[in-house]
Amino acid sequence: MFRIPVRAPLFFCCACLLPFLSGQGTVQGADAVPERLIKPWEVSRDRIKSLYLKIRYETTSPYTLIELAQMTGRVSFVRATEVVAFDEQRQLKRIKRDRQQHAKKDEQGNWTLETQRAYEHVSAIEGGLSRNTFLPGNIGMQYGKNFYPFRNLIQRSTYMYDNALYVEDPLASTDHIVETKRTSLPEALQLRDYQLVEENEDEFVISWTGKILFNGKQVKQVLTISKKFGYRVKQRDLYLMPQMEHTSSVKLHDFRKVADGVWLPYKVEQTVYRDGKLYTRTTMQVLEAIVNEDVSRYSHFEFAPGTQVTDLSQMTPAQVEELKKTRIIGHAREFTVGEKKRDEEK
Repeated sequence: MFRIPVRAPLFFCCACLLPFLSGQGTVQGADAVPERLIKPWEVSRDRIKSLYLKIRYETTSPYTLIELAQMTGRVSFVRATEVVAFDEQRQLKRIKRDRQQHAKKDEQGNWTLETQRAYEHVSAIEGGLSRNTFLPGNIGMQYGKNFYPFRNLIQRSTYMYDNALYVEDPLASTDHIVETKRTSLPEALQLRDYQLVEENEDEFVISWTGKILFNGKQVKQVLTISKKFGYRVKQRDLYLMPQMEHTSSVKLHDFRKVADGVWLPYKVEQTVYRDGKLYTRTTMQVLEAIVNEDVSRYSHFEFAPGTQVTDLSQMTPAQVEELKKTRIIGHAREFTVGEKKRDEEK
C-alpha cells in the first residue's frame, strides 16, 4: 500500500521549547508517546494518496565558497528547482541545478572557483521499470526490471525529508526498509525510545537520544508536531551529546491546506551550525503543490537530444554486484539521445 510515513532526522532543544509551550493545558513529563497521539497521526499521514511538488532551493552562507571548501571540503551551494511526484503506480524526482560556481582544489592544494554548467538529475519508476539518472559524470537513464544496483531508487527530496514525508522505495532491500522505518514516524516510535516531552492543544514535543548509525555519535533529537496543521512537523533540531552542541535546525513556516485534512509548509529553513556559528542556511520555497489528484502527467518525460544515457538492461547479476561495490559503470552501454545507434546496439 502506498504510504508516506513521517521522517525525523533533525530537531529542536526541549529546553528552548518550554516557554513556547508553557501555559494552561500543558502536560509535562518524559513518557512514551501515547496511542491517543499516534492514531490520529497515522490517519493524517494516510490521507496523502498522491503528491506533486515543485520546490525552489537556495543556499547561503556567511562564508565564501572557498572558505567553506577549506574548512569542510564543501565545494558548492545548492541552487536548484526540484519536482517530485508520487502515487501508487509511480515515483519521480527531477532536480535541475543552476549554472553556478564550484570550488576546485589543484595538485598544489590551492582552491579556485570554476563555473559549473546547469544540469538535471532524474530518478523515476513506473510499472516496474526503473529509470535513474543519478550517475557520476553525466546525465543518464538506467533500465532494469530484474535487479536494481543502488541502495534506494529515489534519492530523498530534502524538502520531503525535512517535512518528514517519505515514500517507500518498492525496490529497496528488506534491510533498507527496516533502516528507513527507524527514521520514519510514526513507525519509528516502535523502534526507538521516543519520549513525549510537552503537549498542549495545538502541538506536542517528542525527543529521542541515541547514536547516529553512520558515525556512531551520540545525539539528541527533538521535534515539534502540530496538531493544528494535520500532524506536520513544525520544528526540529539536532544536538551533539553530551555537550548539547547545536548542530542543525529546521523551521517550517507558511502552512497551507492543500487537500482535505492535509497541510504543507510552503517555506522551510534548514540551518547548519559549526562550532556554535552559522555555517549554511538552505531555504526551500514551494512553488506548486497538488495532493490527491492525478499526477501521471508529471511522471512522463523525455530527455532532450544530446542527453547522455547509461543503459543497464543488459548487465548480468555479477556485473550489477560489482557496480554496487565499486559504483563504477564499466559494463553499461552508453549512448546519446538523438544519435543513431549502431546496429549491434539496437
